[in-house]
Amino acid sequence: MRKLNFSLVIKIACIILLAFLAVLGNEIRLGIERYIKNTLETDAEITIRNLDKFAKNYVERIAVNPVDLSSQQFLRLYHHALSGDLTKVKCLVDADGKILDMSRDGVEGPSLSLIVEKDDTNYSVGIDFSSLSQKDLEKLEKVIIQHQNSQLDISIDVHIGRYNEFNGEMRDLDFKEIKVNNQTVIEHQVEGEITHIEGVASSYMSAKMELLFPYSADGLSYSSNLTQKAMLTDYHDAFNGLKQQIQKKFEQFKDSGKEFNSSIYDYTQYYLINPYEYNGKYYSTIMMRLEDWITPNQTQEEVTVDAATVGYIFITQEYENLRMKSLQQFMYDNSSTYILAIVLIIIMCFIVAYMIVRPIKQLELAAWRISRKQFEYPIDTSRHDELGDLARSVDKMSKELEKTINDLHQEIERVQQLEVVRKEFVSNFTHEIKTPLGIINGFSEMVELEQDEKKRNEYIQIIQNETRRINELVLAMLDLSKLESQNMTLDLEEVDLLDIVDEALESMACLFEAQKVHLKTDLDSSIIQADPFKIGMVITNYISNALRYTEAGEEVIIHLDEHCFSVENTGAHIPEEDIQKIWLSFHKVDKARNEGGTGLGLAICKAILELHHFEYGVENTPQGVLFYFKY
Repeated sequence: MRKLNFSLVIKIACIILLAFLAVLGNEIRLGIERYIKNTLETDAEITIRNLDKFAKNYVERIAVNPVDLSSQQFLRLYHHALSGDLTKVKCLVDADGKILDMSRDGVEGPSLSLIVEKDDTNYSVGIDFSSLSQKDLEKLEKVIIQHQNSQLDISIDVHIGRYNEFNGEMRDLDFKEIKVNNQTVIEHQVEGEITHIEGVASSYMSAKMELLFPYSADGLSYSSNLTQKAMLTDYHDAFNGLKQQIQKKFEQFKDSGKEFNSSIYDYTQYYLINPYEYNGKYYSTIMMRLEDWITPNQTQEEVTVDAATVGYIFITQEYENLRMKSLQQFMYDNSSTYILAIVLIIIMCFIVAYMIVRPIKQLELAAWRISRKQFEYPIDTSRHDELGDLARSVDKMSKELEKTINDLHQEIERVQQLEVVRKEFVSNFTHEIKTPLGIINGFSEMVELEQDEKKRNEYIQIIQNETRRINELVLAMLDLSKLESQNMTLDLEEVDLLDIVDEALESMACLFEAQKVHLKTDLDSSIIQADPFKIGMVITNYISNALRYTEAGEEVIIHLDEHCFSVENTGAHIPEEDIQKIWLSFHKVDKARNEGGTGLGLAICKAILELHHFEYGVENTPQGVLFYFKY
């Protein structure tokens, strides 16, 4: 027996496993969203603590008077209170959605930090590039970014406006020449005292960018946590993303998100805006409402509860690879659970697959046996599921196939019998036609030689009789051929069989009298749909056949009712081996007594009755033989 391919088990298991993995994937997605939400809310709470400080100063120092967001007092408080955080972008917006200020906290202007060696001592120097034109600044930043992965040697010739010895910051600078790795980037004509500064770049910072450099200069002992690869943080997307959100979705933006209540102060309201993506990065935004706590023409003591919103502060933070980091954290926290779940589901997949495949293998075995005609083996049809339905279908197919094969064998036997009949038919036809042809040939020669006119007429009469016999035989064969091929059409109409029977008996009355055969009838009217001419042929053949096989003094019994027509003759029975053969062409039970017939009468009757879809038959009775047809 051919074994069922094991791949079916694998396929079923894989389908179940994929379904589980789809559910698991959705759970991981929801878990990641939860982790992202927790991260954003945690960072939001830290940002809100800084905003609380601003809110306290805002209420105590400014909100007691009508608020002007563009005033120096407000902007000084705004920048001072929210400075120091280099990872966030803040934005000041008036009540109509107009952006008044946008900057990164803690950055006043683009600056470069150098590690300078002097008198065997290393110290940090901050170079302020705010005095550079935008064109020169962009040119300088381009070169700096190009060399971010290598040690950066900076050489600057500059006229110093202000110098803070405490923190090493240089401001109000007028640059004569700036070299990066001995390549001149900027060169100007400058008057006044020129100071030459050389050092190794440690960091570059602007409102939109922060860049850290690796360095390993000999003799430098500057302590740092820098790796050997430069780190670049670009705040361009944070600026643009927040700006785009405010400009396009201000009304929706300011009314969306989750409200946060401060745990320290209760001066105003904070909202965590629904996170958004921009250029593939996540951004979390905190919104703070700025409100006038008094209305015009009121004193400071008459503070209204329903304050008017005068503006908003938005603070957004950029998250690099937040989704991937959340995934890593989620898998770290839940890996053992999911590994166990995957192992269990794999085991369950194979168990379920085996439960499905096992009855399929049984059906495959049954199909293999059926293909080898082994129908005696039973098929389990006790299951009450789809596989049980399939088993019952296979069992039904097996029985039908067995019956079909048996019928086919019977049909083969029938065809073989028909072949024998065909050969016998040809032989009989040859015999039937040979005798009259011989008679015609012989008497035609005698006609030519015979001088006696009377005998010549006798010979001619014999030739005509034999010619008529041949003609009847040929016509009968043509009728039979048309009937068997179903090329002959029926002219159906409503007829009374009683009229047809009476007409047949009237035409054959002389034959009954000549053969001294008694006729007994039991006839009732019977109206049916039939071809009157062809059904008349059947009735006539039935009666003439009975008359042909009835001895003198015996009787023929004819019966007709609304369901059946029958003709019974008394006398000898038909041998059992011949009882079904009598419907075949040229078959004669008693050839010695049937010289006058063509041997095609009952074959024609059979064809006509089958064309009408009537039931017919012959049987031996205690008195003799009965022919019938039912309608």
